[in-house]
Amino acid sequence: MAYLAGFTYDIFISYASVDNEPDAQEVRWVSRFRADLETALRRRLGKDIAIFFDQASLHAYDELEQMLKNARSSAIFLAVCSPSYVAREWTLEELKAFHTVSKSSGIPNRIVTIEVLPVEASSLPDELENLKRTRFYTSDKETGTDFALTPASQPLLYNERLQQLAHQLVLLFRELQNRPAPQTVAEQPVPRTEAAAETKPARPAAAPEPAPTVPPPTTPAEPKEPVASVLLAQVTDDVYDERQKVASYLEDYGVKVVPVGEYPSSGAAFATAVDADLDHADLFVQLFGRVRSFKPEDLRSEGGPSKSYAQFQYDAARRHNVPVLQWRHPEIRLDQMPAINWDRQLLEGPDVRVMGLQDFMKEIRTAVGRLAKKEEPKPARGDFIFINADSSDQDLAQKLLKALNDNDCYAVVPMHDGSAKEIEEDLEANLIDCRGLLLVYGKASLAWVRAQIRRFIKVENRRQEPLRVKRILRGPPLAKPDVGVSGFQMIDLQEGTTAERMEKIVKELRM
Repeated sequence: MAYLAGFTYDIFISYASVDNEPDAQEVRWVSRFRADLETALRRRLGKDIAIFFDQASLHAYDELEQMLKNARSSAIFLAVCSPSYVAREWTLEELKAFHTVSKSSGIPNRIVTIEVLPVEASSLPDELENLKRTRFYTSDKETGTDFALTPASQPLLYNERLQQLAHQLVLLFRELQNRPAPQTVAEQPVPRTEAAAETKPARPAAAPEPAPTVPPPTTPAEPKEPVASVLLAQVTDDVYDERQKVASYLEDYGVKVVPVGEYPSSGAAFATAVDADLDHADLFVQLFGRVRSFKPEDLRSEGGPSKSYAQFQYDAARRHNVPVLQWRHPEIRLDQMPAINWDRQLLEGPDVRVMGLQDFMKEIRTAVGRLAKKEEPKPARGDFIFINADSSDQDLAQKLLKALNDNDCYAVVPMHDGSAKEIEEDLEANLIDCRGLLLVYGKASLAWVRAQIRRFIKVENRRQEPLRVKRILRGPPLAKPDVGVSGFQMIDLQEGTTAERMEKIVKELRM
């Protein structure tokens, strides 16, 4: 019986038969992996699980139909990805059969992938394109040759990756337990294709599984809110394992780690995905190795020169005003790095911690703990937000004023009529008395914005209480230089005002 209620199998392992042919030590890789994974999961769950692992010699069409039925009735689909896997029509039929039912169930993230050999991004089927792929291969540094990890070749690394995968699956099991159990498994007829007419390579027969007994639905437990959301940057291959360790460490602590899969390989799509994740990230964490990251020609920001993956992620975090923590190992000597390493400047940055990985993970946890406790107090009702805007940005300032006042948020804008002395005194009084400051950086020059920040700093010690809200709003037009000042959070409105964007700003500034 399956561990997860409502499914015939907990895990359906899909693989290309050639990847399970005996190696030089007469070990069948997928069979050994399946046995090791089941042991690791049973130890972590304390219960048996039902894994469908096809070893049957299938020829008849109705038996092939049964294979697709088994895929559809499984809770998790585990694809053993390889060049052979993406080249076989039959494995892709299994994947599509599961994906169709998974989408209709409304339960996301039920496809898990591992790689026994690297697969070109352009060869991946749509269902696997941006999913996380745990690597069960390693590369020879001198020749660049890729080898599948085995318990014989590199037992420690093989076991480490296996345990990381088991940990991720246990988290997924728990997530699925917190959802209502399906009453029935959707059965959708699959049209006979050329792939279904093929003879599948021989595998010794497996014993039939009993039909599942579906219990009555239960009220799912409310999922816990994550402690925080951390964007753990994409890394180069030489620090892949370190990234896996950090991700597992944070997930154990209740932190949401993004991205949940792999970022797209094309520069433009990569940039869009990173920016989307940073919109909801509380902390940005980046690990550096000795190898420079890839630099796609189409990975740019605001029309500037192309950037490497590492540089773009860091710049994007700064642009989104997300706190940054970076790490490199003490053994990495900058004076020994080649000059052509365009990421070298990042390794010398002020946010880089040079220490052991365990110590760095403790630093991340400390930072996350501060984020979890730090709830920025909002101005109380009766206080006001000062919208400091240059005369060139009065149209935008008036829209902000109206949106805030329409939502019972008190706000004022600067005086622009009157004597120079009256305007100066009004500005200073607003800076001293307001409980929130919104500095508009639209058509105004960078020099004006920086002058207003200096003016506020001068009067800050005359305030009775510190500001509760302190923001810089970047309005249109696009492609303006960075302010280069810390202490202010950024709000992006460069693409223009819409009702939805204004509502979002009001929520951020609400008294």
